[in-house]
Amino acid sequence: MGDEAMRDRGEEEETEGMERKDAGATKKVAFFGMFRYARRADVALMGVGTVAAMVNGMSEPLMTVVFAAVIESFGGSDDSAVLHRVSKVVVYYIYLGIGTALASFLQVSCWTMAGERQSARIRSLYLEAVLKQDVSFFDVEMTTGEAISRMSADTVLVQDALGEKVTNAFIR
Repeated sequence: MGDEAMRDRGEEEETEGMERKDAGATKKVAFFGMFRYARRADVALMGVGTVAAMVNGMSEPLMTVVFAAVIESFGGSDDSAVLHRVSKVVVYYIYLGIGTALASFLQVSCWTMAGERQSARIRSLYLEAVLKQDVSFFDVEMTTGEAISRMSADTVLVQDALGEKVTNAFIR
């Protein structure tokens, strides 16, 4: 085989390798497929986070109900009791604010913690799978630096998808 034929063969193998990497990079995962590494504690955290998201979402309609009560308290015929009635209704706003803050904290913290736990599990399983590879894998497929950088970059993406992105979907 001549030098030119070897060069062509090397270029073909290189483009095939690039196509394989590109094909793997565009593969999308289904929504519920992201949660396949969740354990019972993670499912419980996600459940609490989902309920907290629902409570957090109910705060906006409740705000209009409380505001209607504030406006209604101004409509009384007795001017001396208006301040007392308004103060009483404003306390409902304070309770609503405290409840919303607590629900929002639970929502974000539970989903973030569940995402962190699943990301750590995926990272350890990925490292275990890479360490089981034959030594020639690191010569042909990827370098050790590439394996480490891909592991950290990919697990950060998974952690963001499981934690912040799902939480933001509930908020909106």
